[in-house]
Amino acid sequence: MLAGCLSSRPVPEFAGATGSASQALGSFTIASPVLGQKTLSPTSCSAGDHQFFLGADFSDPASGLVLRLVVDALEGPAVRLYAADAEFDKSVVFRRAECSVFHFSLDSTGWRVNKVYDYRLTLQLDCSRAGDSIVGSLSSTHCH
Repeated sequence: MLAGCLSSRPVPEFAGATGSASQALGSFTIASPVLGQKTLSPTSCSAGDHQFFLGADFSDPASGLVLRLVVDALEGPAVRLYAADAEFDKSVVFRRAECSVFHFSLDSTGWRVNKVYDYRLTLQLDCSRAGDSIVGSLSSTHCH
């Protein structure tokens, strides 16, 4: 009886929602002695629930970088940029106090699959300190 309620076709709202090779979720300009000067254009978003944190990872296979938004209950929000192939060796962290612009929204869409929530996210950054900077924005309607 349930077979009539299921479909193998993607729901239009979800199709391409996490990005594709040709569809970036946004763009960031990065300058850092550790990571170099690059443009990060994430094409996918993965909810932090997978690794037990509130936030999300935004991956860009072309640049080899990942931007992680973490919302800490004690310290507040922060972003971490890291090289996908050297996650702990090539990493830069920016906290809200180091940014002239640090705006984010992290809202549940109401969907949940296998204990992983689906989020609607926006992030806008303009952060800098001696030698390191990141400027840009992104948006994802479905991050899971």
